[in-house]
Amino acid sequence: MSPGPGYGSGHRPPRFFLRPRRLHHEAPTPWAELDPDNIHRLRHVLRLGPGAQVLLFDGSGQEYLAEVTESRPTRVELKILSRQKPRVESPLRLTLAQALLKGNAFDRVLTDATELGVQAIVPMVTARTVVQPRPREEEAKVRRWEKILEAAAAQSGRVKVPRVDYPTPFAELLKRDWAGLKLLLWEGAPSDASLPATKTREVVLLVGPEGGFAESEVEAAKEAGFQLLCLGPRILRADTAGPAALAVLQYRFGDLS
Repeated sequence: MSPGPGYGSGHRPPRFFLRPRRLHHEAPTPWAELDPDNIHRLRHVLRLGPGAQVLLFDGSGQEYLAEVTESRPTRVELKILSRQKPRVESPLRLTLAQALLKGNAFDRVLTDATELGVQAIVPMVTARTVVQPRPREEEAKVRRWEKILEAAAAQSGRVKVPRVDYPTPFAELLKRDWAGLKLLLWEGAPSDASLPATKTREVVLLVGPEGGFAESEVEAAKEAGFQLLCLGPRILRADTAGPAALAVLQYRFGDLS
């Protein structure tokens, strides 16, 4: 195992997400310890050992440069060298309510949405959702989704990990007290169903399953104050429609606005 690069080497050190309890700020020399999944990644995937420098983040908005001081199969300790608060998070408070999708498609949406700066993701159950969640499996699914979000946040340089909810029925989502702009992405929307000219700092976006939203759901959303959004004349796949819309929203109201 060999040391890794540091801040000034021209290469960005590998990044790891840690639960706050694994960062120990109160010690004379602040230090951290990796969880088992990250121990495996550091030792066996990246093949890094003592002296290697890595970046840590705990979801608080801060990022820590750390050096591996001890590396054993069941324990890796790191010394915190410095900390900073990178300005990488979007000023747009963006929530994606995405209908559950088949296979790995929902996982891809989680990754893409994290890279595009969402703050929260709500798995949604609609009339045409093929994947029906089983209550006894929900806890395991949410834990798995959290791991995907943590890895995507680490890869994309974020310092916060999006929150993911338990699967939620469409009708229940409409009853929530959403602030800001409320949008429903629908292939049947009029071609002039575009974004409003007024600025906003908070958006919730509803995206349907493989079969799209039922017309009754579209009407219910409109009654609940949601505006229809159209991205053009072509029909997008269920797992690409959401990320495409998120990119547009970030350009219009977020990172580049």
